[in-house]
Amino acid sequence: MISILAPILLLVVLGVFLGRLRFLGPEFSGDLNKLVFWVALPALLFRSVAHAGHPGPKTFSLVALLVVATVVAAATGWAACALLKLPRASRGTLSQSAFRGNLAYIGIPVLAYSFDGLPEKSAAFGTAVIAMAFLMAFFNVLAVVVLSVGHPSENPVRAALVSIFSNPLLLAGMAGVPLALTRTALPLFLDRALESLGSAAVPIALLCIGGSLAHSKIGDKAGGILAAAALKTLFLPALVFFCAPCFGIGGTDLRTALVLSACPTAAAAFVMARQMKGDVSLAGGSIVASTLFASVSIPLALFFSR
Repeated sequence: MISILAPILLLVVLGVFLGRLRFLGPEFSGDLNKLVFWVALPALLFRSVAHAGHPGPKTFSLVALLVVATVVAAATGWAACALLKLPRASRGTLSQSAFRGNLAYIGIPVLAYSFDGLPEKSAAFGTAVIAMAFLMAFFNVLAVVVLSVGHPSENPVRAALVSIFSNPLLLAGMAGVPLALTRTALPLFLDRALESLGSAAVPIALLCIGGSLAHSKIGDKAGGILAAAALKTLFLPALVFFCAPCFGIGGTDLRTALVLSACPTAAAAFVMARQMKGDVSLAGGSIVASTLFASVSIPLALFFSR
């Protein structure tokens, strides 16, 4: 577990150090953020989904459970903002940080390790990856909605729809689904290019988070950061655990649901918040705090799904 979570924190710390040295200034970080948002993360999502196996029989019940829990967590995060009296621009950021998990770089590796030795490993892992694909697509839609509400325009519905259907993360994830379902292999040269781009996405985003934190004052946002981290890593998996029987979820599917819901806030939450003019210091702080909390929440998820 430490070997998965520690590199995330180390890259953020490196970003803070580079930010203090003015190597990662605001303008340079902004350009890197655009590269991650428009190129690297879409490559990662498309390739991850395209390589998914066939799902098991409970896949769509699992997705339904996670989607319902995600909506509840987002709404609870929005309500927490009102209680904490955060400014409107911070509310969408906290709400997104409360539901958007780091599935590709933490959830899937943890599940792959936990499935080792199981006779149903292939089906269980295929279910997990397909669930991840649909959930990440839903994350992007819901993130656009909550962040758009934080910055209302003259025509908020139209603005939200334009943002959703032009979102490269959503489009890339959905483009990979037909390839996964039809087991269509990518050409080797394209697969390797996407792998190289995708592998750069999260490290660059984490460095940008650290660079942003180096120039931010987060003391007055400590309450919001802790609330987002607690909602993401404690409230959300607890909600999934108690609602799972209503969706007929148990066994390895329950393990998948709990681990995916217990993951810390994804670096993409920072990328999206910056792109849509959210509260980047709140997003960055939430990622760091939830990663620390995940050192407890993920082992608990594995324990309660044995």
